[in-house]
Amino acid sequence: MSRSNQIKAIAIYQIAGGFLGIVLLLLVLFGGEITVSQQVLRFSILAGLLYVFSILCGRMLFRNPRRGLKLSLVNQVLQVVYFSFGAWAFQFVSGLRIGVGVDMVGGWIFKFRLALSSFHFSFGEDMGQKFVGINLVALFLIFWMERLLEKQS
Repeated sequence: MSRSNQIKAIAIYQIAGGFLGIVLLLLVLFGGEITVSQQVLRFSILAGLLYVFSILCGRMLFRNPRRGLKLSLVNQVLQVVYFSFGAWAFQFVSGLRIGVGVDMVGGWIFKFRLALSSFHFSFGEDMGQKFVGINLVALFLIFWMERLLEKQS
């Protein structure tokens, strides 16, 4: 696959992941299953901004591939690690997550997790979960984009 087609593929992936994330966020917010409090609204805005950032990264790849790759690296770094430790949790996926991690509640259990565009952020509220994971898709994309940047230099 040519370098140009590789960049287009990454761009389309990020744009699709961002749009999917926004659609899923709106479905959750307006689906009637959760109460929209001020805190839920704040975290939803944060999630929405991250999904918009993903879309903008994809668009930038079409306009200025070098700058787009640098922004896309930031976007993927935000998605590599996901965790929950007591009152602190973070998970951001714009696209696909194939995750491997360790669940530390009741022992060290290795887990494999799949997810489409999703977001979870909490602090101050103990969820009773203790896990850390790595998004293999984001990690793969980081290595791929770094290789494309090296070829461009």
